[in-house]
Amino acid sequence: MSEAAVDIRPATVRDAQGLLSLLATLQTESTTFEVTGPTLAVEQQEQQISQIEQSDGHLIAVAALSGTLIGLVTVMPTADPAVGEIGVAVLKQYWHQGLGTALMLTGLDWSALESRYNVITLTVQERNQHAVALYEKLGFQTVQELSVKDPVGETVAALEMQIAVK
Repeated sequence: MSEAAVDIRPATVRDAQGLLSLLATLQTESTTFEVTGPTLAVEQQEQQISQIEQSDGHLIAVAALSGTLIGLVTVMPTADPAVGEIGVAVLKQYWHQGLGTALMLTGLDWSALESRYNVITLTVQERNQHAVALYEKLGFQTVQELSVKDPVGETVAALEMQIAVK
């Protein structure tokens, strides 16, 4: 994968169909990625993206290669208005090529410069050692050990990690 050919940018309403397709594929490729909530129609996804574009509490940024979405980063609100939750996912064929790092940095930059958040949190399954190592390299620190259910219903060990962005 040529990094120059990958475009990382905020999602737009034109990405709605591609985003829904990307999310559907990501759910089949990993037991560490899960979409919560109902499946949206294209029109609903377009409305959601339009609302997110105007928000200082939500981000959806996508990675596109030749117009096809291959990864995303999201930052969403938590119960604490000063804390946002980040999530990153990349299609399996693009793993271990630096795209997850680039997406994380995009989300953290947005969080520091444009969001209302002081702290960014995430939950990662301990068995996802590549992700744990990436988050530690970026400065995230473990604040809690947890057990979570993965998308297939298995209870697995996980870490809650946080980083201050302001």
